[in-house]
Amino acid sequence: MADRSTQTTVEPSRRSEASPRESAAAGPPLGRRVFSLRNIASVLLTLLVLYLVYRQVLGLDWQEVWTTVRGASPGLFAFAFAFFYSSFPLRALRWKALLVNVGYGRADGRPMPSALGLTRIMYTAWFVNCVTVARLGDAYRGYLLKRAAGVSFAVTLGTVLAERLLDLVVMATMMGAGVLVVFSGSLPTGALQALVAGLILSVVGIVGLLAMRRFRQAFELILPERLHAFYARLEHGAVDSFRRLPLLVALSAVGWVLEGAALYATAAAVGAPVSVAGALVVALAASLLTAVPITPAGLGFTEVGMVVMLGWLGVDVTTATVITLLFRLINYWSIVVLGFVLYVFGYVRDQLTKERLGTSGEPKRICQ
Repeated sequence: MADRSTQTTVEPSRRSEASPRESAAAGPPLGRRVFSLRNIASVLLTLLVLYLVYRQVLGLDWQEVWTTVRGASPGLFAFAFAFFYSSFPLRALRWKALLVNVGYGRADGRPMPSALGLTRIMYTAWFVNCVTVARLGDAYRGYLLKRAAGVSFAVTLGTVLAERLLDLVVMATMMGAGVLVVFSGSLPTGALQALVAGLILSVVGIVGLLAMRRFRQAFELILPERLHAFYARLEHGAVDSFRRLPLLVALSAVGWVLEGAALYATAAAVGAPVSVAGALVVALAASLLTAVPITPAGLGFTEVGMVVMLGWLGVDVTTATVITLLFRLINYWSIVVLGFVLYVFGYVRDQLTKERLGTSGEPKRICQ
């Protein structure tokens, strides 16, 4: 971990910390990519394929599915919604702790957003992840924080990498424990493969994190000189953010427990016999599937995977489909709708601010 002197070297000033290249990397809002015809067409095509899989491969009776949906308990579904959305403030608090660890906190004299402001930034980034491939929302999060508080784009990306690694390691550990409880050591092949994949990714992530600083000089020999400062900031954000590790792990674990509780409440809403441990395992595995970079937020892969995993728990195909659709309504479609509203609101607010201040950043003079 770097001391304060190292941090000062990496972060030379508090007002202008990003190079022109880094500022260009942050780029403008991603509206053109989010709402491009190509992106919208990919989402619609994925939904069509998903519908055909459910209808032709699984042979679902959609009338029965609709009947089951209508019979779901509104109260328990509302609890599921509340459980899932209560994880966002916790994740924002964890992100705040990561930023404080690398010297971006109000105690350091930085004009950082409040916990609510960080929650809004994170939620908007999740929306972008839900409607684009390759998790572009993570980069957009860096852009939003840089615009709001002048935080280095590369350092923010580093904290996001640290956050992803924390999630992966905690997820793999909890999923491993849950799988052993649910299946009593006799694992289905698919469950074993998912568990092994999670463990392998965790090991790769940890090794990669340790290598960032240990082999910095070797990486700098490979990278163009103009990227050395960017890499130093990225490394600073990724490596030095792992202070106060017990707090970070605790916040990560509670966040995943809330997501498992959301799936458990969703299953209970339709009367499905899913245990707490089983719901946690399916929720964690579904989150892993959302990282598939082929479709936005793993759309299609996640739904099919959830139906298969719920089948391992003894849930029939129709009920498993209903649970999946309701859960994805919470953790995907609600983010698409509400995130779109938040995105448009922020865009309109920015345009009004520019109109009021003018291009120079000074208030416009209105002729009498």
